[in-house]
Amino acid sequence: MEFDKDFFAEQERSGFVVSADMKKVWAVELELFEKFSAVCEKHNLPFHLSGGSLLGAVRHGGFIPWDDDIDIMMLREDYNKLCSIANDEFSKPYFFQTHYTDTGYTRAHAQIRKDGTTGILKSEKDCFSFHQGIFIDVFPMDNIPDDAKKLSQMQKKIGFCRKLLGLTCDYAANEPKSAVKNLAHKILSFLLNPDKIYDKLEKASQAYNGEKTARVAPVSAFPFVDKMFFPRECYDEIVSVPFENITAPIPKDYDTLLTIQYGDYMVQRKDNSYHGGIIFDTEKDYREYLK
Repeated sequence: MEFDKDFFAEQERSGFVVSADMKKVWAVELELFEKFSAVCEKHNLPFHLSGGSLLGAVRHGGFIPWDDDIDIMMLREDYNKLCSIANDEFSKPYFFQTHYTDTGYTRAHAQIRKDGTTGILKSEKDCFSFHQGIFIDVFPMDNIPDDAKKLSQMQKKIGFCRKLLGLTCDYAANEPKSAVKNLAHKILSFLLNPDKIYDKLEKASQAYNGEKTARVAPVSAFPFVDKMFFPRECYDEIVSVPFENITAPIPKDYDTLLTIQYGDYMVQRKDNSYHGGIIFDTEKDYREYLK
């Protein structure tokens, strides 16, 4: 992927200074997005920008100045197809990461990573051995039941599975612990089978995909975030819009989606990163930081 020299210069956008280093990170993420988009086009797999990336496309024509990643959503059927062909389509320097391709990775969505780079969540530094290169996120969207009681049951099942998965990998390893807590964690990690728990999480998330429900959501990743429960019809038509130096697909009815998630989304508010801080390095492999 080619970029104009000016792309990498420090720049003020909407009153926020985007550093030259962050521009380099954005360039890697755009490269990952271009690779992902080519694979999806080859296999006729629809997708669209979501969350902060959708907001950035609409409001800024690219990244929100203080954003640090790219978010993508796909309907579960297309997501599962992507997972089934990923090993054949993503080869070095790209890595398609799920629980099934990378031991220890327990997020309920896929990430596409680049070898030889670093994108480590500060809360996860020194915790994990899975691939922690610079990434973009790919979330599956599942049907959620219209009945409130059934939705609550679904949320509880998914939430319980996510808590169990959290016990198999120490997401708070950077926090001080007593010897007793450390021992308890090791015992639980040994007793719990993350593969079986993850299978149960996947099953619970897809329980209503045989029904035509009014709403869809990335419920496996965000089971209790109702501002990410969206009307199905919002995804009936997809259009292409500029995003930095490329074009990207977004739902034509982006206004409904962004209003649900952000309220008055044209009012700019600088938020902290959802990730809580990331160690980025476009030139050094993440393993150098884990030594």
